[in-house]
Order: sequence, then structure tokens, then C-alpha cells
Amino acid sequence: MKHHFKLAAVALLVSGVCGASELHFLDPLSPTQIENAEQANDYLGDEFSREHLLAYERRGVFGHYYSFYPLIDGLPVFSVVDALAVNRAGMPFRYYQASVTSLLSLTWPESEVEPESSVIAQAIGIQADNFDIQGLAKGWWLTEASGIDPVWQVKVKQYKPEATFSFYVDLDHKQFLGKERTVEAYLPDFTPGDLLTGKSLKALVFSPDPKTKLMDESLEQQALTETLPDAAYSRVELQDLQAVEAGFMLSGPYVKVVDLAEPVNPSPLLTGDIEWRRDDDEFVQVMAYYHLDKAQRHLQSLGYEGTSQIFYSPIEVDARGGTNDQSAFSFLENRILLGVGGVPDGEDADVIWHEFGHGLLHFINNSDKGGDSGAIGEGFSDFYAGVHSFRDPQGQIFEPNVMFNWDARFGNRKPRTLDDQSAKYNPNYNYPAHQWVKDTLGDQLWSTPLFQGMRRAFESHGDEAIDDFERIVIEAMYGMGAGVRMAQLALSTLDMAARMHPAKDYAAILQQQFDKHGLILDPIELVISSVVKQQTGSVPLNLSLQNLAVAKLEDISFSFSDLPEGVEVSGDMAPMTELLAGDTRAIDGQFTLALGNNLTCGQKITLPVDVHYTSDIAAINHSRLALGVTIGEGAHQTATGTGGDLLDATANDVGLTKEMGVNNFYLDFSQPGLKVNQDLTLSLHIEHAQLDQLSIKLISPSGLQVDIWDRGYYPHTNFDYTLPNSVADIDWFAVIDESLTGEWQLQIIDHDAGNKGKLLSWGLSQVSEYTCSQPDVNPQPDKKPDEKTKDSGGSLGWTLWMLCFAFITRQYGKMEK
Repeated sequence: MKHHFKLAAVALLVSGVCGASELHFLDPLSPTQIENAEQANDYLGDEFSREHLLAYERRGVFGHYYSFYPLIDGLPVFSVVDALAVNRAGMPFRYYQASVTSLLSLTWPESEVEPESSVIAQAIGIQADNFDIQGLAKGWWLTEASGIDPVWQVKVKQYKPEATFSFYVDLDHKQFLGKERTVEAYLPDFTPGDLLTGKSLKALVFSPDPKTKLMDESLEQQALTETLPDAAYSRVELQDLQAVEAGFMLSGPYVKVVDLAEPVNPSPLLTGDIEWRRDDDEFVQVMAYYHLDKAQRHLQSLGYEGTSQIFYSPIEVDARGGTNDQSAFSFLENRILLGVGGVPDGEDADVIWHEFGHGLLHFINNSDKGGDSGAIGEGFSDFYAGVHSFRDPQGQIFEPNVMFNWDARFGNRKPRTLDDQSAKYNPNYNYPAHQWVKDTLGDQLWSTPLFQGMRRAFESHGDEAIDDFERIVIEAMYGMGAGVRMAQLALSTLDMAARMHPAKDYAAILQQQFDKHGLILDPIELVISSVVKQQTGSVPLNLSLQNLAVAKLEDISFSFSDLPEGVEVSGDMAPMTELLAGDTRAIDGQFTLALGNNLTCGQKITLPVDVHYTSDIAAINHSRLALGVTIGEGAHQTATGTGGDLLDATANDVGLTKEMGVNNFYLDFSQPGLKVNQDLTLSLHIEHAQLDQLSIKLISPSGLQVDIWDRGYYPHTNFDYTLPNSVADIDWFAVIDESLTGEWQLQIIDHDAGNKGKLLSWGLSQVSEYTCSQPDVNPQPDKKPDEKTKDSGGSLGWTLWMLCFAFITRQYGKMEK
């Protein structure tokens, strides 16, 4: 019988409109053999009960991956895809479902006047004489503002610079809602034969960078002015150069050096082997050609060639593509711009391989937007560049976990690390590129487990593990769509490791690394469903279990271990054969909690629980949960304040803040004689377009302040929580033992003009006291002299867990280093 393990992620681009995108794993494999896109379309149509239009397909080294636009009213939703993954034998093993079911009843508006060329030019911002319209098509586009809009897809060929785009223009023909580079759906056997010239020249490059090559940690700011020794350079071969009348150009089958932006620096003419060094402007152009060409050839050595070719045309690169200290890969033009500020970025191979990684990921998943795609793209690109440096024996010794350790060592910049052990995943947030989320940089959160997993595998299996890990990480990214979350991709990576290398411990290594950073979430809710009123003695441990996954879990068991001093759990129950998706099951009266005399009324204790199960991902079979128990019954005291509109900041003529918007709200805690303790909670419901414009303080009746929020990143406009929690930690230390009685003030300050908001509600609550009853001891008859004491023990309890969850997404920004 076929069953699915699914991992859900909420709202592809529109929170609350589209529901959750889901990643499904099939085990055992589907018996349906898929040989082409038409059969893949039929398969997904049966699974999802909706029609599709082929968007693109890709072939990896393990599988073939088909991506389709869902159809609404017979028209494609251009901004999301459903995707099916099949292995090389044609058997489906995974699919990704974009949840647009609630929108399928929409119909195209009656008015459908095609936009004219002049109107399109005005909407897309291109001169009318600089493009040609290749085609017009009707469809839909998801936006955060309005949900889903009917659009015209306008395929445009731009002349200067040459590029082909798809613009999505609203029905009023006044603005475009999206823009994408047109990528070939699939070229089944791409070979750039006419560009393989066989012509090569020798040149000097940094490989990977001077600090690593010289193994010199002291090489810092003086390197900007001093001449580097010859040992800093490597002599390499520039392959398959394009021949011109007077020599050769830095142009070949996989990369083309061009001049796109200031400073002006045309691609040099090569007349023979060259000796350019870092003081020569041409040096970074040689660096760009060599490393991008090498990166593509390396992919081919991993098996991504022929039908699995990545990139269907050469990447254009401007190695002196901006005067600032920043580089970027442009998805729209398939181009890389390398900055020359500080140390020119083109001198650091990490930068070049990193930008290539962005292009690689975007080719694999042409729908990589929303969700955690920003941080995933940065983290993967860091991993990919870091692995290149690690292949060098010196790179395995000298700063192996440091990214950009030539470019980022100078000036005020700080290198990123591939070993951020403090990074933790928070499912309440999205992770855009370069965004710090609660003291965690999302880029490092994704790169660290991948890179450290590779290093652990290398220690056990040697050089072959480096290639194996690259293939696993790359292959796991195929067959995904918009709104992908890190936890989804972590599961895909685990699953791919187990499928590609069942006899090796790669999946176990990855699971250990992902666990360290919270990237494998506990989807089971295990709670005590009754209050523990007694302070000592034995009480029934009534449990409630809920399967938060969207798939059936089987062979579930759990046991208590490492219990606190003075606490015992006894009981017995049969293992749970299955728990259906979303089901909750009460387990009453089968376990007993024994409390010793060392506990106090109101004390909070934690019961560790080991959970075992089976799922469709072989590597996912165990988790360790923590069951929280409070001794006694709490009496809550609450007070509610009034809300209102938030005063926005004002700006001067040049847009700088002139005056902050200061908002004060009050509530009265009238219950006398109460003091603040650690059980204090603040309920807060705010609507604001950008929470990072706000700072929030709570001021006690005596005038002491507690910081609640300080312009922190938050990905949604609706903030409705009881705090403290994982979204906002609160340190109550400043007001502990202060009087709770009196007038409390909530101060919300808007620091930036342009977004208005509203405090919908707020309130304070605290447990004023806990009460505990005495154990119910019933008199027992005297034992007969020959009566033996019965053993009241038994095996420890059994029950459940499993993997999957729901999330929220946000749109992505342009990928940059």
C-alpha cells in the first residue's frame, strides 16, 4: 500500500491565501513508471486532482524532475510549481505540491484586451525600440498584497544588452507584477561542441587565495600595497579559448568575460601565455574565466553533463563590474558582476565560486523564491565555494571554515563562517538572504550543517566523500518549488543521502548535523492533559498525543529516561501501530507519576522522553522530547489594556526621520498585594507592515522598564503572541519582586516613516499562587503473614512522534554575496 510522508510549509507567497506547500516522500516507491513529461503530468493530476502545464524539467545524476504550473480556469499560475521526482528507473519517489486548491474556482475576468507594445514598454521600463515581443499568454500571479491576480505573460527579447525575459503585467497594463529570465524548459542532450575550440593558454591565478596558498595568517592590510611573492600564485591552463583574428578572447563554452558596468574594462586580447598579476587590471578577468570554467567542468566530473547538463549557455561575467565592495549573480541576465572596492572580489576564488553557486541553484529550481530561499541560496553557495577550497590540501588545514578569507579580511568586513555552532532554526520566521534572525545568520545556519557534515564524512571515507556530499546536496535541491523551507530541504537532503548511498553513514551524519541546529523539528505534541495537584505521592499521568504531521506514523513507542531527582514514571501500554495524520489520542490511566518529598508546590520539572517510530524517510526514526510538568494548580490574575492606532514617525524632505511616533497605552492591575514573578506574561496583538520599525517597552508602576521588542526582524504584518516565547524572549529581571499592583504602561515607538499600524489588544497575566493537595492515602487491610508483596512496576510506557510542520513565507530579494 502506498503511503506518503509529507512536510508542510505555509503559504507560498501569500500567507493565508494558498495554505501550505507540501513535500511528499514515497516509500515504497510508486509502482507507476514515468517516462516523459506527459506521464508525469497525468501522475500529478491524479494525485492532486487538478490540471497542469509543463514549466520545465531537469535531469540530475539520480533522478529526473518535472515541474508544472497548476492551472486555474485552464490558465497557469506562473509563480508556483508542482514538481515530481522520479529515479533513473522512472519510479516516483518524491513530489512537491503547491497548495492553491482554495483558488481553483477563480475565473478569468471577461475583459481581456491585449496590451499594446507601447503600453508594455512603459510598464516594464524598456525603450520600445530595444525589445521585441515574442509572445503573449494569459495566466495568474501570486502577490502578497492581493493574493492572486490575473496577468498577461509578455515574453520579451531585449536587444541591448541581449536577454530574454518574461514580464507579468496586470490587466490594466500599468505595472508588472513580476519578471523572470526565460529559461529553456529542457535541452535533453546539450553539448557546446562548436565552443570546444581546444585552444588553451597558460596564466597565473590565485587558487584558492593568497592567504591559504602562503599559509600566512599575518597577511592582512599590507597586502593591498605590497607585492605578493610568486608562491602566492598558481600557474594554470585557460581552456577552450575563443580565437579571434589577432589572438584569443576570454570567452569559451562555459563563461564569457564581458564589460557590463563601470569601471570600463573590455575583455583583454590574449596573444600568448600571460604573466598578469594582481596589480594588472586584466588579472581579475583571468581569475573569473579560469574559476567559472573550472566550476562548470567540475560539475561535469560529478556527472552533470549530457542529459544532466547544468547551464545551457555560457555565464557572462564582468570581473570589474562595480566600484563598491559587493558582487552579485543576476538571475535575470545569467550574469555575474564582481566588485572592485577594497580587495577586488575577483581576486578571491571563494567569491567567484559562491556566485556560480547562485546560478547553479537557480538553474536547478527556477522557482526558488519565498520561504527560506534567500538564506538557502547564500548558505548553499557558501558551502559550494567552501568545498572547492577544501579540496586543496592546504585548504583543509588553513582556515577551512572561513569564507572569503582573502576578500573579507580587509577593511571593516567580517568573514562568514562555515562552522556557526550557535545557529538555531526558528520555525516562526522566514530566512531571507543575509538576515539575522534572533542572533542567527540564516546564511550560516544552512551552510554549517552541510559543510561540517562533509568534513565528518571526509574523516571517515576520504576524498570520495567530498564528491558524494556535493552530489547529495545538489540532487536534493531538484524537484522543489517556491516557498521552500530549510526544514523541508533538510529532509530532502537526508532522504537523498539514504537513497544514493544506502551502505554509507552519510544520512546519519547529516541527521546529526541538522539536529544540532534544530533543522529537524519535533512534530508531535505530547502534553499532560490533567493538572498535577499533588505535591507528593503518586498521581495518574494522563497524556495527550497529537500527530502534527500530514502523514500516518507507524510503530510508535516512547520511554522516559534521565528523570529529575525524586521523580519516577511507571506504567505499561502496547506499542502504537499507527497514528493518522492530524489525529489526537488520549492515554489516560496507563502511567503513574511518583513524586518524592523534595519537590515544592509550583515547581516546574521536565520529563525527558525518547521516541521511536518508522517513517518513509529511513533516516528519521528517533527523537528526544521534553515533557513539562508544573506541580500544583495555579490561580491567574489578569488585566487588559486598551489599544488604538499607532502614530507613525514623520520624515523630512530627504526622507530622514524628523520625529519618531511615540505611543503610550495603559492598564491598571487593581488586585492589591501582588508582586511580579517569573510567571508574568504579556499578550500582544499588533498589526504593522514592518515590525522592524518598532521598539516596544513595558514600564512598571514604579517606572522600571523592560525591553519587549527592539526593531527586530519579523516576516509578517500580524503579531499576535503571548510573551515570552520563541518569537520574543523577555527578561523580567528588572521588575521581579516589584509591585504588580498599579498602572502599567506599554510604550510603542515607530522609528521610520511610511507605515501605519494598530495595537489591537494587550494584557498582563500572572499566576498569583499555586495550591497543592495532599496525596489520597486510603487505609489498607493488614497483610496476611503468607501474603507476598506484588511488583507494581512493569515496562516503561510507549507512544509517539514524527516529522512535519507548517510555516510561513515571504518573498525573496536579489541574491548577493
